[in-house]
Amino acid sequence: MTQSPTFRIPFDFHWRTAACGVALAVLLPACGGAAAVGAATGKVGRDVAAHADSVPQGAELCALKDALATQAPGGGPDKPTSETCGKALKSDQLWQRSMIVLGAYADTLDSLASGGGEETTGPLEAALTGVRGSDWIEVEEGSDKAAREAVAQIVNQLATNTAKGDLSKAVKDAAPHVKTLCNGLRPYLETQAKGFADIQKEVEKKRTTRNDRRCGMLDTRSVCVSESVIDRVVYANSFGRLAALESNHTEASRAVSGFCGAHLKLEEAATNGSLSDAQTYRNIVEAVKVSRRAPAPAEAEPAKK
Repeated sequence: MTQSPTFRIPFDFHWRTAACGVALAVLLPACGGAAAVGAATGKVGRDVAAHADSVPQGAELCALKDALATQAPGGGPDKPTSETCGKALKSDQLWQRSMIVLGAYADTLDSLASGGGEETTGPLEAALTGVRGSDWIEVEEGSDKAAREAVAQIVNQLATNTAKGDLSKAVKDAAPHVKTLCNGLRPYLETQAKGFADIQKEVEKKRTTRNDRRCGMLDTRSVCVSESVIDRVVYANSFGRLAALESNHTEASRAVSGFCGAHLKLEEAATNGSLSDAQTYRNIVEAVKVSRRAPAPAEAEPAKK
């Protein structure tokens, strides 16, 4: 009868296994903490990028304001909308792209925290943003120009992987550029939300006072007609559209506020060397929670009316 070969276990196997188990027990919480922080950052960043499909709409706000402006009697021809609101359109394109870039940056942090490879974390996310070079869009001087530079810097950081796989360095390198975008993007969205709310009130006022009439000349007589069913339908559509635009910008502003608050906690943790701490994750969650808090009843009442 053929005997099965005997395998001998080295005498030091058991203590080496125990030592590895202790090492894993020490390492796993840290890795899990960093991974959780990265995943949380990725979620709030993707939420910001998701709103880029519907906001900002500064060009539409500009066109509506121009349409509601009182025209002087016997005035010259109206300027083309592209000329009147061209600057607003460029600003929309800039800030919309900045939202996409913040989402790509957050995705990269998620990958780094999860152990993504040094050579494969960042370049694809940078390519998907569509940003090329530092002058990727024409803008005016001021906050728009600073935002354009901040976007280019973040994309370059992703494309060249300047952090070399180091999550802490990635956060600290991007921090000043993220701050620039946060300081410009939030007020931009909030201003637009208020603008659409104001236009909604103005349109409603014109509808209820019934002073908005069509007038023309018949022979030598001036003839005016009141609103028709079609006019009332247009008012109704405007009401719904303006309410949706206001809500979209408000929600986008809250998403940006959540990401900016979360990134501030991330930056503090990177500086203190506590990215893997469970408290860092809780701080991020709290920052997002504060940004998404529903308005108080006193704030919500005017909207309800």
